[in-house]
Amino acid sequence: MRKSMAYTVKTLSELSGVTIRTLHFYEELGLLKPAYHGTNGYRYYEEKELLQLQQILFFKELGFSLKQIQKVLGRSDFDQLAALHAHKKALSQEWEKIGQLIKTIDKTINHLQGKKKMKDQDIFDGFNISLLKKAKGSESYFSAEAIVLKSVKNPTKSTKDVEKRGKEFYENITRTAHAIFRELVCCIEQGLNSDSDEVQLIIEKHHAFTEQIHHATQEVYKALAQLYREHPDYRKQLDPFHPELAEFMAQAMEVYADYKL
Repeated sequence: MRKSMAYTVKTLSELSGVTIRTLHFYEELGLLKPAYHGTNGYRYYEEKELLQLQQILFFKELGFSLKQIQKVLGRSDFDQLAALHAHKKALSQEWEKIGQLIKTIDKTINHLQGKKKMKDQDIFDGFNISLLKKAKGSESYFSAEAIVLKSVKNPTKSTKDVEKRGKEFYENITRTAHAIFRELVCCIEQGLNSDSDEVQLIIEKHHAFTEQIHHATQEVYKALAQLYREHPDYRKQLDPFHPELAEFMAQAMEVYADYKL
């Protein structure tokens, strides 16, 4: 008789906040396998798997790619307790950084409101250890947006630049992007995985399309994936095609970036 509580993939998703599709994706990568399959065919996860998922989420928060997480968790000498102590230390250091930046914000507010004059040297407190220096992949989407914007090959600097390119240029971009979105929606409806050959071929085409506009390095492409997943403007474009498209596409792009770029 099993002593620990067993969760279906649906209940684990509700408990952890990780989507069912992502849990399936982690299983495909060998990162998180169910404890067992019931006679009903359902996947069941117990405490060991919950702690494994916790490790995955900790590493993601600290900026590790899925490929890096695979290597770390797959090591025969991986020590879960030691990893937790390391996570605690890293997060404590990050908390100190956040605390300093909050103090700087408060000082600046008081200064601008005329309550207390701020010393010039205090204006930049915390920025030498800013969150902007966090590991790749752990930035907020604001930082991801900055990375993507900086990667544009020929940025438009004025309305003249927009007029020079012409309406047809932008219509072609929209048509190409929408065609790729529709192909990926078909993959979702067919139940294909984001790392499947069929999906990755579409993503390869998307990367080539992205290269026409951006210097689509691994960092840039993963930042773009983050925008698709998190930025409200991008979600407005993707969600009408399919409610799962943003997450599905972001996962597929991250796999492509990790293994092909």
